[in-house]
Amino acid sequence: MDSQLTLVDSSAPLPERSAQTVFTFSRDSLLNATLRILGTDSTVYVIKTNTTTTRTVVSRMIPGSAKGVVEVVKIERNDILPNKITFEGFPSMKLNNWLKKQTFSDPARPNVTTQYVWKPTSAREVALYITDMPLRPIAWFRSSIPSVEPATLSLQPEAEPIQDAVVASLILVEQQYRADSKHYSARGNLSYIICAPVTGRHVYFDIVLLLTEPPRAGPQLVLTPVSASPPETRKAYVP
Repeated sequence: MDSQLTLVDSSAPLPERSAQTVFTFSRDSLLNATLRILGTDSTVYVIKTNTTTTRTVVSRMIPGSAKGVVEVVKIERNDILPNKITFEGFPSMKLNNWLKKQTFSDPARPNVTTQYVWKPTSAREVALYITDMPLRPIAWFRSSIPSVEPATLSLQPEAEPIQDAVVASLILVEQQYRADSKHYSARGNLSYIICAPVTGRHVYFDIVLLLTEPPRAGPQLVLTPVSASPPETRKAYVP
């Protein structure tokens, strides 16, 4: 995943939005979870991953159908061969041919040029946009607050026709953010700021590395001029 040097305020409140459909996660996991319609016991998706995390299957409930359950997405992670993804009714394809830098297209309509991109909006949220419409998200995922609020995936009408692809791309994007977070900080929605004085040519700067959990915008670098003379050594601190 590419890191971005964009400051994200991890303490800022999440924006208030209304959605056409909201799924709640039975657990805050992108590997094993059941997705239900908010406020009901109606299961829509089941995500299951094997113990070696090499294979993730997303199944969708089809009420009233003979099958009842359909495997709509299969993600295969390999050490040597390319990772693959398979959507129901379509041949397998290389994962990096479909999802590139958090951007993907509708696998059911390969000739349509519309693309979608996931972007971090806070320490708890990633949102999905049509690339040509960067101001209004069509879906967003919010991680849970333990014992307070479950993880949720919200969809606008534009996202519902591609919701299998939305779920599949979310699994990959959010899981990568969470895997990256293990290199930066312990679990918990906290921010860590590490300060070290560095001498510039004419002015002294504090270099501030902001690490958020999950670090959805990657490590963020902030340069702040502090004086024209050498500053005293400052200790690292946690705000």
